[in-house]
Amino acid sequence: MVELLMVMGIMSILVVILSEVFGSILTMKLRSQATTAVAQDSRYVISRLAYDISRATDITNGSGNTLGLVINGAAYTYSLQASTLVLSIDGGSVQALTGVRTKINSLSFTRTDVGAHKAVQINLNLAPVIIQPGGVTGARQLTTTVALR
Repeated sequence: MVELLMVMGIMSILVVILSEVFGSILTMKLRSQATTAVAQDSRYVISRLAYDISRATDITNGSGNTLGLVINGAAYTYSLQASTLVLSIDGGSVQALTGVRTKINSLSFTRTDVGAHKAVQINLNLAPVIIQPGGVTGARQLTTTVALR
């Protein structure tokens, strides 16, 4: 009977230790997924905006959280809808440019001039949707200016 109690005590200690290790691993996984999602979406959004702005022939709207461009005669409209950046081409179907694991906390476009070229300043704040233990958010603030060619 004493041996059985000793084995149960040792097993209980091992279960507690293993559950703590497992919990720490899950926490690190959540933080890693959140950081990766924000990094990927921020790179994609900035790259896509820079590419489209640089090949645009005109900026029709560049204020607030809406950006209008004319590219090869087509009207491209970027806007913020329900914490997601969306693109509409010629008023057609809406394409989401951010993933389901991230949300945009703030977005603003400001039309400026860089020398003789029209430009757009982009201010973007992305955050993960995944709720993380410990209050770590993984949000990313980006600011850049892109000019027409």
